[in-house]
Amino acid sequence: MDHLTAVVLAGGQGTRLRPLTESLPKPILPVLNRPFLEYTLLNLAEAGVERVFLALGYKPDPIIEHFGIGSKVDLHIEYALETEPLGTSGAVRALISELDQTFLVVNGDVTSEIDYRALLETHIENREYGTLAVHEVEDPSQFGLVLTDGEGYVTQFIEKPKGPRFRSKLINSGVYALEPEVLKFVPEGFSMFETDLFPKVLSAGVQLNTHKWQGYFNDMGTVENYLVLQKDLMSGLAPHAKGASPYKGVEVKIDSSAILEGDIILGDGVRIESNAHLVGPITLGSGCHISENVVIKSSILWENVKIGEHSKIENSVIGTNVSIKENSVITDQAIGSNA
Repeated sequence: MDHLTAVVLAGGQGTRLRPLTESLPKPILPVLNRPFLEYTLLNLAEAGVERVFLALGYKPDPIIEHFGIGSKVDLHIEYALETEPLGTSGAVRALISELDQTFLVVNGDVTSEIDYRALLETHIENREYGTLAVHEVEDPSQFGLVLTDGEGYVTQFIEKPKGPRFRSKLINSGVYALEPEVLKFVPEGFSMFETDLFPKVLSAGVQLNTHKWQGYFNDMGTVENYLVLQKDLMSGLAPHAKGASPYKGVEVKIDSSAILEGDIILGDGVRIESNAHLVGPITLGSGCHISENVVIKSSILWENVKIGEHSKIENSVIGTNVSIKENSVITDQAIGSNA
């Protein structure tokens, strides 16, 4: 399709990632020292999307400052800023005057192997008002369950179903190909695709199709999933976007007695002192200083983090400009940034 447009929903507060999101909005949390949302935008560009609207609410300024008009990701980016929460479908309805042909909607929280071109082909072949990308998981209890008929058309939505037995294991992946006509079902104000728009469309007798896909899926809504995403990207289990290889640090200083094992990414100006022991997956942002006899395992350190001597950090995330005192033990924690 020519001049394809996508709306990326990236306005949430990321409450489950606090305290990390108290200083940065979720879309630009660093993943392998690259803003999280950059991976999604690069994948959209590769799929032929030319224009993207970023629907923003919480802390929009750092996102706008980083992405600008989109030249870094080979897209034309425009911004839709919420003055009050509009929900997922409400945020898209606010763009109704800009969406005059088939368009994509992408949840900015998700890393996946969805083939956007294949989704569009399914949608165009059937020409329904909407086509939902659906994905099978073992435990759908934390997602929106999608029930379909024998031909793949949606019959019902169930939000966060209770197990252990489920009527389906297909979940809503948060990616849709839509026609502008579907927006007439969205009222002004707050509205959600999952609980408002799609059930309303079905009750009106309008069909919604599904596109089933297989592959990697990670909803980076929690600190645990944030750490899992780092591990999966480093191991190759999660897909790298084209052109999104990790930044390689310059002027890195590593003492000859330090031990580095596994997958480790070092930002610019990182210093690692004597007898430090790092076991990946680990990402160190620019300016990090790892003191003598420090042990770090399976963790993410943002920029300018200093770890005091004889400390141990494991399975944790530490925000920008944080200094950890010597002899500290930090396990399974998230520590927010210092101003």
